[in-house]
Amino acid sequence: MWIVKRRSRRDNHGMGWIIRIVTLFASWMKLKSSVEQTKAGVKQASSMASGFQRKHTQDSIEKAQTGDPAALYDLGERHYDGRGVPLDYQQAAAWFAKAADAGHVKALTNLGLMALVGRGLRKDRQKALKFLEAAAQRGDETAKETLQKLKRKRPS
Repeated sequence: MWIVKRRSRRDNHGMGWIIRIVTLFASWMKLKSSVEQTKAGVKQASSMASGFQRKHTQDSIEKAQTGDPAALYDLGERHYDGRGVPLDYQQAAAWFAKAADAGHVKALTNLGLMALVGRGLRKDRQKALKFLEAAAQRGDETAKETLQKLKRKRPS
């Protein structure tokens, strides 16, 4: 009788593991399905966003052709970030320069920062200071803060 009880315990214990494995497998299948649904949703949202980016970029190009400073600046940001267009720092600098020429103050700040670090423009501290000072004179807080930081770092 001891052997029968022992065998019975093993069978019950073995069945418990089988039930656990089946339950775990079912949970994994639900999770896998959920992940696949999430991936499909992300892909769809990305596709929609990409279409929106293209449309917005096209709108900015049309407005920029009329000399709209905000549209010129937007195209600079888009090229700087690679949103709706290929990432291209030199192209971003060119759009920011056009926006600055049209009176966009933040474009001056961005040109100054780009010249300061050498991204899209040749690294040139004097040119950077010129852009930042022009933006600061027109009230741009980022330009003012950057100039203050640069003055503190300037060697005596």
